[in-house]
Amino acid sequence: MPVRRRAIIAGLFAALATIVCGALLTAAVLVPAPTAVLPFLIVTCLGCPMAGAYEMALALAALRDPQVQLRRELDRLPEAPHPLDL
Repeated sequence: MPVRRRAIIAGLFAALATIVCGALLTAAVLVPAPTAVLPFLIVTCLGCPMAGAYEMALALAALRDPQVQLRRELDRLPEAPHPLDL
């Protein structure tokens, strides 16, 4: 998967997970959830956005990787014959 697409998807996942988990916690507060479900709900609603943020950080680090940027710049350069014709 291209690096830029991976970063976009990771960002969308992090944002979506945060919104869904926030809505789920709000629903659990407004409509009292069973006490047996609350620990699972809290761990899930904290863990999913954290996992999304971690994946997004990895994707952004790969996007800013100097090696990848150098390869992109080198691919844009025109091909030139060797001066000694070896």
